[in-house]
Amino acid sequence: MIEDSKLGYYLVPVLKIWVFMFFLLLCIIPFGLLLQFNFLPTIAHPIVNDIIAQLSLVVIVLGALLMMFKVFPDLGFYQVFIRKTSVLPEFFKGVGLGLVLMLLCALLLYANGNVVFEKANISGDTVCLYLLYFLLISAFEELLFRSYPLFALAERYPLWFAVLVNGLLFAFAHFANPGITALGALNITLAGMLFAIYTLQKRNIAWAVGVHFAWNFTQAVILGYNLSGNKMSGFVKAMPKGVDYLSGGEFGIEGSAICTVFLVGCISWLFYRKGFGLSEPSTQEGNEKE
Repeated sequence: MIEDSKLGYYLVPVLKIWVFMFFLLLCIIPFGLLLQFNFLPTIAHPIVNDIIAQLSLVVIVLGALLMMFKVFPDLGFYQVFIRKTSVLPEFFKGVGLGLVLMLLCALLLYANGNVVFEKANISGDTVCLYLLYFLLISAFEELLFRSYPLFALAERYPLWFAVLVNGLLFAFAHFANPGITALGALNITLAGMLFAIYTLQKRNIAWAVGVHFAWNFTQAVILGYNLSGNKMSGFVKAMPKGVDYLSGGEFGIEGSAICTVFLVGCISWLFYRKGFGLSEPSTQEGNEKE
């Protein structure tokens, strides 16, 4: 009897995540019907089409979250690490860190002879569209991975386990990316763990959205690297040189051991400061509801 109760206790987070996935599928149906019956006009610009697709995904994940809060009325946006306060400051802190991390990685690769940069042309309109595109990608992926699934795992499992599983799920979602390598998969796992740790510590997903956004935008648009294997255009074009495990090869900076070192360093620093501990909300903050 006791063993059964323990098993049920630890199965609840898994069941909640499955319910969340079911609601995601329900929210996808209306968008699938729109595409199936061609109700939407055709747009020639590929980036605009990508932006519309990412905006649809953000709406889908928000809809699934709202349905979860309806089924579990004791929960709200605050309980799954989405806060009304400190959103912009935490977002821009994340942007700053993501920008610095990527530039330092590129600088070391350049100094080591593992990359050269060639001049490229990109219009101001395209840069603005990419800003919106990558902002939507980061919002969708962080809402998908670092909101309810992270909360469900952290609720009943050891925090280190919740962080590790969250990182692995994040990497699994990228396994279909072109040219993915073992090192690339490891670095995406570490990136997911980094985002998860800070989100658990701050109970604020805004930082993760910011660092994720800057991480992608800096790689793709500022430095012209392939982004997780996807070819991008930027102000310059990065041309990796030498062995792939250092240069990143066709997968981009995320396939480089230099990136691994920076990610491990950031995770170690966060763990040194606060461990995997979940910061407790104050009484006033705990009463916040979206």
